[in-house]
Amino acid sequence: MNRQAGSRLGFPSDERRARTRRAELASTRLQSLQALTLALSGALTPRDVASAVVEEAVRALPADAGALFLVDAEGDALELAHALRHQPGIETAFARVLLTARMPAAEAARTGEPVWMEGGATLALRYPETEATIRAVYPGEASFVCLPLTARARVVGVLTLTWLSERSFDAEERAFLDMLAQQAAMAVERARLLAAERRQAERAELLQHATATLATSLDVGQSLRGVALALVPSLGDFCVIDVRGPDLEVRRTFHAITPEAAALLAASHWHPPEAPGTPVWALDTGQPVFHPRVDAAWVEAGGDAAGRELLRRLAPCSWLSVPLTTPEGVLGTLTLGHSLSGRHHTEEDLTLATELARRATAAVQNALLFHQTQQALQLRDEFLAIASHELNTPLTSLKLQLARLQRGAPDEDVRTRASAAVHQVDRLGRLVRELLEVSRLSEGRLHLDPEPVDLVELCREVLSRFSDEMIRAGTAVHLTAPGPLTGRWDRARVDGVVTHLVSNALKYGQGQPVALEVTDSPEGFARLVIRDRGIGIPAEQQAHLFQRFGRAVPLRHYGGFGLGLWFSRQVVEAHGGRIHLESAPGVGTTVTVELPRSPAGT
Repeated sequence: MNRQAGSRLGFPSDERRARTRRAELASTRLQSLQALTLALSGALTPRDVASAVVEEAVRALPADAGALFLVDAEGDALELAHALRHQPGIETAFARVLLTARMPAAEAARTGEPVWMEGGATLALRYPETEATIRAVYPGEASFVCLPLTARARVVGVLTLTWLSERSFDAEERAFLDMLAQQAAMAVERARLLAAERRQAERAELLQHATATLATSLDVGQSLRGVALALVPSLGDFCVIDVRGPDLEVRRTFHAITPEAAALLAASHWHPPEAPGTPVWALDTGQPVFHPRVDAAWVEAGGDAAGRELLRRLAPCSWLSVPLTTPEGVLGTLTLGHSLSGRHHTEEDLTLATELARRATAAVQNALLFHQTQQALQLRDEFLAIASHELNTPLTSLKLQLARLQRGAPDEDVRTRASAAVHQVDRLGRLVRELLEVSRLSEGRLHLDPEPVDLVELCREVLSRFSDEMIRAGTAVHLTAPGPLTGRWDRARVDGVVTHLVSNALKYGQGQPVALEVTDSPEGFARLVIRDRGIGIPAEQQAHLFQRFGRAVPLRHYGGFGLGLWFSRQVVEAHGGRIHLESAPGVGTTVTVELPRSPAGT
């Protein structure tokens, strides 16, 4: 039966069979693209995308093996993301392929054009330098294709498909592979963007957490330990922070992902390099040290013998060290390294570490300044305590001698001068007592001895001591009280408060009358109000009057240390009371003291 007769009897021609096969193949490929689209919709990371693309491409074509490489963060190499049905050696031979390498995948990434190998015969001609390496994975007469994955005009990866025999690629198959590569490239880019957003959010959170850690304590060691804990394992498998202290000693704070690395770092310390070499720590030169990929040669080229031994045992594969820099010089170093994780630092990591180092520098400087201030305050308070004690002894003796002279002097002029001298000694004694009180209060040694005290009687006693001063100032002082007002207070401390307030009223009252009023409040408080009609205090200067050495008037015109109101506030609040001040220039000042008549705990 001839072909024409066969066709008339219903037997399909070769052409019809070919069309049917092409239609079936097109349908299969369309289904493959749809399946790939579905698989990629759930792929959230570049490696998830690589797995979905390789497995669907190998199944659809079908191919004997496949692999997908991603361009690394530095843009100078391909990293194997996923391989299917390859010889076991591919993970080692092609884990990382430099873009400059004479290999098919590297050529596809460099040029942005597919590389088609229709059989092994042409392999030796095109890639003689790397034929042996390629043969380890593509044996015999294998055919393969390397498809660049291009997104936004740049290559983001390479898809390779392998067949174990010679074969050709027709136009339709090449077009299908091109569509497959386009879909894969878009998915890789989308996953990269998602991963970048996640990293950005994680880095922002990490920076915020580290900043909060630095701000929680003025203990340098505690703050830096918190930072090191926060950075591992996000930015490294171990973190080392070296800080030079006021004594110029470099102290090391660290954290590591393994106990073995932690033990190594605990036994180590930084010291200046003994000879020129590859910088390892930023403290060596004051410049950042950034080596995203390090090897044994780098380890052997840097540091001294002890430093090299530490690096050998830490076995880093990536190293990053940034200085803690101040205008005065390098304060320390923040160092991060990857080892067991096999990860590598990026430019983003360097930027984040630099910002962390800047914030750590500010925190360390603040802590050092705080401790220096505390030391200075402690030295000052110690001096005040010693000075006040030493001054009291000769003042007491001098006052006794003057009192004896005042009583026994036959000359009125001598007695008058002796009386003035006694007054000045009393004034000097009050200043010395103020120094003693401020030193005690600074050390937290304000001790109260509550006892029954009549506040009205106490005010009369204080005013009697100021009788001479009131006569000299020409100031009338009036005490108003409904009757005795008793409470449980420390008599000496409350006496000091009333003395300070009356002294201020006389000093700044400009000779105008001063009024003291003692009343009882329904809330169980005894209220003492002292009013003068003197110079008054501007509102902007009132806020700091209750602070130590707070002043609202020039020192050259008015004496004193500026401790009276501060001391009064300490005593009143120690009793559980309140003190506040109201004043206006030219109107005068009113100070109100409220003391609970039965303080808590008595």
